[in-house]
Amino acid sequence: MFLEAHILTYPNQNSNSPTSAKPVVWKLSLGLTAVALIFLTWQCGSAFHQGRAIAESAVREFHQRLNPSQYEEVYRGADEGLGRSDFVKLIDGVHTKLGDAGATSQVSMLVNATTSGTFIVARYNTMFARGPAVETFTFVKKSGTLKLPEYHIESEALLVN
Repeated sequence: MFLEAHILTYPNQNSNSPTSAKPVVWKLSLGLTAVALIFLTWQCGSAFHQGRAIAESAVREFHQRLNPSQYEEVYRGADEGLGRSDFVKLIDGVHTKLGDAGATSQVSMLVNATTSGTFIVARYNTMFARGPAVETFTFVKKSGTLKLPEYHIESEALLVN
């Protein structure tokens, strides 16, 4: 009698029934998708946090070498795509017109991980001795090495001084 009631109450519990497998497969695929999304979100957050720390360190090092006019040392941290003489002239001109770099504050950051490397674009408000500037550093991380393929600076003091 109990067996008959059990069969009547749960008619689709037969393990060979194709309709009973659908809810299990659906729940499993939903669970795996959620786990994958959580993992990807964690990876993106981790890459951004790591990129921020690396960029802050590289910008600090850039300014520590710029202030005592160690332009060749600054260039050694640049990517081979930057022309040596043009880059050295640029940072020499920046240093001559603006003076030593002082306090910096990050304005924005973009971290983009690709198969060509991890690109980090960081904008900083920097207070130089002769006026403020907005610096944009583009770094690329390849094989564990951070290089500077682009550097831009905007400042009214460059035009006046």
